[in-house]
Amino acid sequence: MPSLDLSGKGAESPLSVAKAGALWTVVITAMACCVIATAWFPLLNIGAFPSNNYNEGWNAYRQWMTVEGQPLYGNHPTLWTTNYPFLSFHIIGLLGGVKQHMVLAGRIVCLVSLMMTSGLVGGIVRIVTGSRAGALYAGLCLFASLASFFGVGRASNDPELLSLAVSTFGIFAYVKAPKSIFWPLLSAIAFAVSLFIKHDLIVFPFSICIHLLITRNWRGFVVFIIGGMGAAVLLLALSSYLDGPHFLAELLHPRAYSWHNLSKETLHYLVHFLIFLVIGVVVLLREKTTPFRSLLFTMLISTHIASVYFSGGDGVASNIFYPALIASLLTCVVGICRLEGQLRQNPRARKSFQAALVIATLSVIATIPSRVHGDCVAQLRLTEETKAARQATASLLSTPGAAICEDLLLCYDADKPMDLDPYYTHDQILTGQLKESTILTMLDDHRYAMIQLDGAVDAASIAHRKTVRFSGRFLHTLLSQYRPILVTQFYSVFVPRN
Repeated sequence: MPSLDLSGKGAESPLSVAKAGALWTVVITAMACCVIATAWFPLLNIGAFPSNNYNEGWNAYRQWMTVEGQPLYGNHPTLWTTNYPFLSFHIIGLLGGVKQHMVLAGRIVCLVSLMMTSGLVGGIVRIVTGSRAGALYAGLCLFASLASFFGVGRASNDPELLSLAVSTFGIFAYVKAPKSIFWPLLSAIAFAVSLFIKHDLIVFPFSICIHLLITRNWRGFVVFIIGGMGAAVLLLALSSYLDGPHFLAELLHPRAYSWHNLSKETLHYLVHFLIFLVIGVVVLLREKTTPFRSLLFTMLISTHIASVYFSGGDGVASNIFYPALIASLLTCVVGICRLEGQLRQNPRARKSFQAALVIATLSVIATIPSRVHGDCVAQLRLTEETKAARQATASLLSTPGAAICEDLLLCYDADKPMDLDPYYTHDQILTGQLKESTILTMLDDHRYAMIQLDGAVDAASIAHRKTVRFSGRFLHTLLSQYRPILVTQFYSVFVPRN
């Protein structure tokens, strides 16, 4: 700890503090501009007809099942599964009300959850550091960096961000008063709720358990464990009562593993957040009196190990790194605020503080142009894509019977029953749980009245087609047994050949 200089050389301390305040104003303004740049597209198109991704239709089917009273885990189907917890489906089902509103309700909840998560991250920084500027910066930075990192997740009918918001509240409640009984109990309940929305955020309650043991907070540990386990047991019982007995069987069903996916998603994360990670770790290693230092380190280690490992799962997207993202951003901003706190005692810390804050801010700003460009391209083609989606839905409606859709939302809007999940069946083929010949025989027998694929599909294009849901054998069999009735640059629809 540097000594206080009483010789008059420390007279620049007030100036250093004033410059710090001016710098905060600049970077907060920059982050606010980044938020605006990444928020206009989801706000403008939250009710757009085309699906954002595969999960939107997948979730819509399950949400509508809860409205109709169909159990999510009542049986164990061969060609599709519900391998997510039950809470989000019931929440969106209640909010959506009618079938046509499920996706809109899910997108609104997702966007609100992103805003809530940003506010809670700011609240955590405020509690840990006491810095209002740091709290505002952290909240804005979270919104902008997450939006640039995984743009489709900003307003998507998917439970990940809802679970993240509830889980972040669990962290907020814990750091609020870890020595009390009420706040650790509330934190444990929040984590239990989060895990029954989306189960991949287990690393946050795990990190808090470790922190309670490190700090020897035995009363808090007992309260946290009993409260969390009690809430989890009640939610598991509620899940069984509402949706049937096969929840754990479907949740724990194995999936294929891809080292290519692991390396791709990990590299994508590091491009966006390595700067945050490095700044946070360097400052925490140097500043051993930082509040909640052991909790931040524990979260950094556990979230990164879990995210990197699970990123290899077949079909896993960049949102698997949300916990690591939260941990890196919190650690970085807490570290920056810690450097700011040294300015009155050590004016020489000004350069370290300025460098850390400017570099962290520039690392976010650098990722915004590509996101804005992608949003502008999507906006320009939205009218044409919407027209194509309506054409594809009309084609699916024109013929009764079961269908296979690569874009599940099209089959959902066309009132086609959930019969085959292309992602799930392809994954089961990769793991050896399902024979591909079984699916090909269904095509030969014309079991499905219609089959929809994304993009323009013909004999010349399938050799170059990149897909994670259909094999080359499937596509060749499809073209031999089915003929196209609609081909656009966005969708192709096939019916059996006579």
